[in-house]
Amino acid sequence: MTRRQWVAMVSGLVASVVVAGGLGPEALRAQSKEFQAVTAEWKARIVPAAKKEGEVIWYSCAQATEAEGTIKIFNKAYPDIQVSQVLGPGYQLVEKISTEAAAGRVQADVYQCGGQSGRTVAWRGLGEEFIPPTGLDPSVKWRWPVMNKETHLAGVFASVSGLNVNTKLVPAEKVPKSYWDLVRDPYWVDLIKRKRVAFTDPRIANIGVYHVYGLKEVNAKDYGEGFIREFAGLKPKLLGFNESGEVARGELHAMLGGPWRVEYSLGTVPITKVCLEPGCVSTQSPLFAVVKGAPHPNAARVFVDFMLSREYAEWRVQALGNTPARADVTPRPLDDPGKHKLQFAADDRAERQITEVLKWVIASKLFDY
Repeated sequence: MTRRQWVAMVSGLVASVVVAGGLGPEALRAQSKEFQAVTAEWKARIVPAAKKEGEVIWYSCAQATEAEGTIKIFNKAYPDIQVSQVLGPGYQLVEKISTEAAAGRVQADVYQCGGQSGRTVAWRGLGEEFIPPTGLDPSVKWRWPVMNKETHLAGVFASVSGLNVNTKLVPAEKVPKSYWDLVRDPYWVDLIKRKRVAFTDPRIANIGVYHVYGLKEVNAKDYGEGFIREFAGLKPKLLGFNESGEVARGELHAMLGGPWRVEYSLGTVPITKVCLEPGCVSTQSPLFAVVKGAPHPNAARVFVDFMLSREYAEWRVQALGNTPARADVTPRPLDDPGKHKLQFAADDRAERQITEVLKWVIASKLFDY
C-alpha cells in the first residue's frame, strides 16, 4: 500500500473517529473492516520499517518528568526505537521546523506541544495527514474526537487552566469568585501590583492567550477588551506556562494560567485550583503530529500511535494528572474538563480565533512592560 493509498483510506475514516455513541451499527462494521485492513498493513510494513529506522527525533515542549516518562514507557513497547527529544517552547520549535522545511533539511520526526503551536504546524502545511490506527479502532471509545478534522493532529489529553491559589497565603474568604475580582477587589489589586500574582504570558502561543480569548471574545458582553486593558494595566508578573511552582512554594499568592501538576492533587502542597466566573479554559493537548518529510517517517508514526495507547494514557493520568481522550481510563477530578465550568470548547474553530487574538495582544503592546 502506497502512502497516498494509506492517506486516502484513513482520511475517509476521520469522521468516524468520534465520541462513544456517535456511530450506528453499519458505520461501526465499516470502520471495523477498514481498521482490520489498516492494522494488517501496519503490522506487516509500518512497524518493521520503524524498527529498521530505529530512531525518532521528537521536537517537544515536554519538561523532564513528562519527557523521560514518555520515552521510558514507549521503549517498553518498542525497545528497538530510540527517542531523542529536542526541547523548546512550542512557538520556537514551529519556527525551527519551518526553517528546516524551507531549506529542504527537515530534522524533526514528531512535533508535540500545545493547541496553538500544534495547529500552526498543520496550518503551515508542515504536518503529515496521518491518522494513527488506534484512532480508528472501533473498540476504543473517546471523550472527544481524537483527531482534529481540520488539522489531523492527535489530541491525546486535555488540561484545565484556572487560577492556582496558595491556600496558606490566601484566606478562604479572599479567594476571588470572578475575573472582575482580580481588578476590582483592593486585596487582589494590591497583590498584582506587588508582583505576587502571575499570569501566563499571553504574547506567546500558550495558555495565557486562551484566557484572553475567552474574556475578550467569548464573554465580550460582560468582560471584553475593557477588562483586558484594566487587568494588563495592573502589570501582573508574566511567566511561561511551565513555571507555576512559585505558587506551591509560596513565592506567589496565585497564578492565572499555570499548569496543574499531579503532586498538587496529593495534598502535599498548599494549593488549589479555582475556576473564576465565567469559567476555566481547557486545551486538548499535547497535540502530536508527524512532520512532513520526517527523516524517520515510520518510526514517527509508531511513536504517535503509541501516544493513543491505554498504557500511555494510564501513565499520564498517574504521573501528570491529565484527562485522556480515551474514555476507558479514569482521570483525576481536578484536571477533568467534565467536572469544571469551561468558557469554550478548544476545537479547531476556537484555535483559529485564538490566533487572531494572539495577533491583537502582540499589536496592542498591553503586556509590554
